[in-house]
Amino acid sequence: MKTKQELRLKFENGDQPTQEHFWEWQDSYWHKDEKIDMTKIAGLENGFPRWNDFHAEMDENGNATLAPLRVMNIFIKQGTLHIPARFASGSGISNLFLADSVLTIGEEAFSNNQLQSLNIPESVTIINDRAFSSNLLETVTIPANVKEIKDYAFAYNKLSSIYIVAGVSKIGANAFNYNPAVNTVILDSNTQYYSNSFDPNTKVIGGTLINKS
Repeated sequence: MKTKQELRLKFENGDQPTQEHFWEWQDSYWHKDEKIDMTKIAGLENGFPRWNDFHAEMDENGNATLAPLRVMNIFIKQGTLHIPARFASGSGISNLFLADSVLTIGEEAFSNNQLQSLNIPESVTIINDRAFSSNLLETVTIPANVKEIKDYAFAYNKLSSIYIVAGVSKIGANAFNYNPAVNTVILDSNTQYYSNSFDPNTKVIGGTLINKS
């Protein structure tokens, strides 16, 4: 079967295609009544996958690798309002896609995973205890509608930058602690925080320090 590029050469300006050329053109497409060989369908070259079938990929050095199979994506359906506590804790998640309808994220909902980046929807109002703790997050932006970030919410990540908008009223104890690469964080004057809300290496500018009595 000729490629599309080869067939196009037969139909350029000034050419006089023959009947055979038209047949070749027709033969290059599947007819609606023809059954397509499964091996010709991308993703089904090895047959219809079963839950316990794993087809190894190949890395740049020609070595077999299972790395692509370890990537787990979670998509939260549009219309979802709340993420329950411990929803996907320790599940090996690599990528998370939150619907822009989500209002609250429960305790430890996505803790102990492999998240390197995170997009928090504007709809979120509360991020509960340890919601994203013990991941691989490098940066996080807290959207305008978030009112409270609770204890240890983003602790034990690999954060180097944190952006917190003026709407946040309270940041819990150890919420961003154990992220020593964060040099500075700027808070609105009305945002309350504890002395251990951030890592000891982090300089806090602004905000209102909560004095424990």
